[in-house]
Amino acid sequence: MIITRFHNMAQLRLTVEFLTPTFLGGANQNAELRAAPFKNLLRQWWRVTKGSSCATHQEMLKQEGDLFGSVLDDSQASASQVRLTLIPEDGFNTLEEEFSFGDLRHPNVNGGRTPVSSALYLGYGPITFNRTSRTRTQSRRYIAPGSKASLTFTLPKTHEATLRDILAYIDAFGTIGSRCRNGYGSLALSGEGFLRQKAVAFSADKVAQETRSGGVVRRVKSATAFAADDIARIFSQGKQYPTTPGKDGKGLLCWESEPFQGWKPAMQALAETYLNIRTKTDIPPQGMGKRHILGYPITHHNLREWDGGAGRMPSQLRLMVKRNTANQLVARILHLPHKLPQTWNERALGTELSVWQDIHKRLDANTTFHRCGGAQ
Repeated sequence: MIITRFHNMAQLRLTVEFLTPTFLGGANQNAELRAAPFKNLLRQWWRVTKGSSCATHQEMLKQEGDLFGSVLDDSQASASQVRLTLIPEDGFNTLEEEFSFGDLRHPNVNGGRTPVSSALYLGYGPITFNRTSRTRTQSRRYIAPGSKASLTFTLPKTHEATLRDILAYIDAFGTIGSRCRNGYGSLALSGEGFLRQKAVAFSADKVAQETRSGGVVRRVKSATAFAADDIARIFSQGKQYPTTPGKDGKGLLCWESEPFQGWKPAMQALAETYLNIRTKTDIPPQGMGKRHILGYPITHHNLREWDGGAGRMPSQLRLMVKRNTANQLVARILHLPHKLPQTWNERALGTELSVWQDIHKRLDANTTFHRCGGAQ
């Protein structure tokens, strides 16, 4: 008998569809399809699907490295058990032409009297502002919305269920590339044996149920989709990195729009809602304010106590355009909660949990979005 390294391996073949402009490329920032960012995407969402079971950050990195490879040091270096190939399909396209999906009135820009490009507001970096001509410019090529690529995974069968869980999270909440937390690089998955899940949560005591078939006990998920933990418990654990989606008494901390006819109105809805959330969150002329919890740095509001004013902290809110279970385009806002990795002035501003609860109330009151799988 010949035994090869492919013995007892599984293979999954999927299609990835890019739903919004995707700023994905190499060192020169030109748009190109590369496997490395998708491998990183798998790691990100493995931490969300499996991270809550790890007691420490070190334990999480160890388990992640066992599956996806590690170069922590010579004694622990290992190859990834997951192989990934990515091939563009017919119609795959990259563009450099400018796009627009509307304007905003930002209260901090000329008192709200000057329109601000929504694409610039969500995409500053790959999209820039020319102060001389007072116009926005697009500095990078991007993968065009509607482009598709074949995505194939090869891995040990013992890890197939884990990979399928990760892919379900990526399809529901994942984005990729520059400014991916602001809706760019939104994607959808489809293909053989892949079932899109609703963006709702199930309780920890309903994560699995036992069924018997032919004397064999199988543990299967309940009818609803994504495991989530109570946000108060997440903050009490003190982990300074996301390990699980959060929920409260109204359901998953995710808000979804009604379907849109195209990605542009969906992105405009995200821009308007995000602007409203940020500008309605208190920030004083000097020093720490509640708005700092939404992401850092903030123009003209650097904090010396946060790495001398040079620190960076990405937002816990994830904006995205997705396909729902009816294959319609919707906008989503997801909160992946965790404690701040920086000091927080609880005496002056209240607890991190209380600030986030106020933000959730404003999202619940928003007329464009409704809570996923919770009280409407």
